[in-house]
Amino acid sequence: MTVYIETNRLKLRDWQDEDLQPFQQLNANRQVRQFFPSLLSYQKTALDFEAMKSYLKHHQIGLFAVELKATKEWIGFIGVNYIPQTVDYPFEELPFYEIGWRLSPEVWDNGIATEGAEAVLDYVAERGISEVYAMAAKVNHASIRVMEKIGMTHYDDFDKPGLSEHHVLRPQVRYRKQLKEV
Repeated sequence: MTVYIETNRLKLRDWQDEDLQPFQQLNANRQVRQFFPSLLSYQKTALDFEAMKSYLKHHQIGLFAVELKATKEWIGFIGVNYIPQTVDYPFEELPFYEIGWRLSPEVWDNGIATEGAEAVLDYVAERGISEVYAMAAKVNHASIRVMEKIGMTHYDDFDKPGLSEHHVLRPQVRYRKQLKEV
């Protein structure tokens, strides 16, 4: 197992086969997925799992599996996702890195997302990434609060592609943080 980042309470590491089952449970949890258009099937989660595992292995950057140091329990992921030019977003800045997190509700409201995200920002800055973005539904106040706590600032608003005009998750915000002068 490779640990890429350690904080006071967390290890951000590569993905292990035993992470797949709790990851599938996380993606099938309605509370966790409340700000996403749908739950993820076990099959889709397995595909995402393999893609994240492979990307991290080849690039040493990506979405890291997160475990609590005290218990060694897997609690989700925190990291950056490379958003290529081929995606259907209305942005001139493509491609870019998006920071994100998905954590078990049992660890919410304890500063875990903030602690891990701050460490990820330091890690990616050391590897030459000069800026990162974060996106969330406007109604996802908890994620927006984390973005602000890690020093990101509101960059723009947009409508999430593929959602109907009146869908509550269609209005989105995008935050940005400069990590280094370009």
